[in-house]
Amino acid sequence: MAQDLTNRRNDLFDAMNDWFDLPQKFFDNNEMAKLMQADVVENDKNYVVKVDMPGMDKEKINLNYNNGVLSVSGSRKSFKDLSKDSSIIHRERSVGHISRSFRLPNVVASEIHAKYDNGVLTITLPKQTAKTSDNSIQID
Repeated sequence: MAQDLTNRRNDLFDAMNDWFDLPQKFFDNNEMAKLMQADVVENDKNYVVKVDMPGMDKEKINLNYNNGVLSVSGSRKSFKDLSKDSSIIHRERSVGHISRSFRLPNVVASEIHAKYDNGVLTITLPKQTAKTSDNSIQID
């Protein structure tokens, strides 16, 4: 009987661990989690953001910079590579909408440049330069 109680206790803790690991397990096996992996590089003049967006049409990608936040989103519709006589046996390519946001302050929004090549979106965000004029007021 004591062994049965011990086993139940272990089963309970295993179940709890599985529950808390659920988000990690869900995203590890989900292709959408692999989409939009990004690198953000900063130098003196700008930020450069590279985002993996494989299988997306350039026309289905949206960029927005507002209040210091760069938002990138994209969508991929159903793949139509099957004839009427075919049926899907296994599917790993996902469809849907996905988005990411990056807080990148002090950017000159009018000079942001983006390029999409071979499934990689590269966004260059020029930083604002320090103002050369002195706004201090002298007291006489």
